[in-house]
Amino acid sequence: MELYQLRTFVTVAETGNLTQAAERLFSSQPAVSAHIKALEEELEIKLFDRTPKGMRLTENGSLLRDKAQLVLNAGNDLKLKAKTLQGVLTGQAKIGLNADADYLLLAKWHNALVSKYTQLKIQLTQGTSVELIRKVSTGDLDVTFFSGDSNYDELSFIELCTTQAVIAAAPKWAEQLKNADKEDLAKLPWIYPEPLCIYHRLIRNIFAKTTNKPSMITSSAAEDSTNALLKAGVGLALIRDDEAEIMLKNGEIVIWTGETFSLPLRLAYLKSREQDPLVKALLEIIVEKFKGRNRCSPQETAREHES
Repeated sequence: MELYQLRTFVTVAETGNLTQAAERLFSSQPAVSAHIKALEEELEIKLFDRTPKGMRLTENGSLLRDKAQLVLNAGNDLKLKAKTLQGVLTGQAKIGLNADADYLLLAKWHNALVSKYTQLKIQLTQGTSVELIRKVSTGDLDVTFFSGDSNYDELSFIELCTTQAVIAAAPKWAEQLKNADKEDLAKLPWIYPEPLCIYHRLIRNIFAKTTNKPSMITSSAAEDSTNALLKAGVGLALIRDDEAEIMLKNGEIVIWTGETFSLPLRLAYLKSREQDPLVKALLEIIVEKFKGRNRCSPQETAREHES
């Protein structure tokens, strides 16, 4: 069994397509097929079902995929450690992003990383906090930004800053929001986030003691789609106050002034990798760029990018 076979296996599992996997691996489709066939023969197990729509993991293949990723991660860690002993940080840093680039100061810490570690490659993965936290726990990501809490005991996290979340709606709801209490808000239609999202928990807490419970008109897992539906007048939603301020100035939304809700931004990593040179480097630079930024706001973001 060779590492390149495991890398091919994981890539085909991710893409579900031999051609796409070959492109990602800078290889050919016949070579990718040969790698999979050789690995299946050595393991004496079927990893994929070949279907008209592509390659679909078998039940056994799904179980072995995570094991294969762990082996690849261990191999990468070994290479990284060897380079670190030579005084060079190299390889690939895999970082999860749960929000937009400005909010996460992406340009600032990314530039600092590539300037200080010239041989380090950066791989960015966009997703929800729940998805990204899971990928850190399995070793698919080195660190990730996330909002809310983590249910994984094997993870540690660092507080970066705190935003306030507000209840917003399209201007057509202005009269209903004016002087409304929580009972009134619960009678209006809502754009719900995914169940494991911090916004979902906030909404549940907001209406925990109300007689009425909010009606979910639609659900959305991504902030950009939530904001689009919000401006279209579909219903009420919880959004960050820095996003709300911009839309408010443009006359696209109105805000319920009754209360705001704390929304912490954090950086998560595996406890077992606390002394890993790569993780230490990522934490050091990202945390430094957020230093003194206790509260995230558009004005602070603009100043950060100017400095």
